[in-house]
Amino acid sequence: MRSAMALAAGVFTLTLVLVLPASAQDFKPPANLLGQAKPALKPPKVDWNWRPSAERAQAGRPSIVCGMTVIPADPKIDPRMALKPTDAGTKYTLTIVEPTVCKAP
Repeated sequence: MRSAMALAAGVFTLTLVLVLPASAQDFKPPANLLGQAKPALKPPKVDWNWRPSAERAQAGRPSIVCGMTVIPADPKIDPRMALKPTDAGTKYTLTIVEPTVCKAP
């Protein structure tokens, strides 16, 4: 009985070793495997003649202060980024120290 089981297991293993690799290489999944056909990607449209407006170019030129590039805020992009904090009489405890080496022009 044990020899018959061992023989059956050997034949089964031999079958798997010989048959599965050959059939696995021939398997090609269907193009519509999950039932979702994807449309072909379209390249983005690019206007190669576009130039930035002169108003935007002169609105804020980047400057270099102490080796760091400073880009001025443009309120047209986000109007709330140029808001000043309101003075509610708050007394801050930090002292402001003017830099001695680097100064903004």
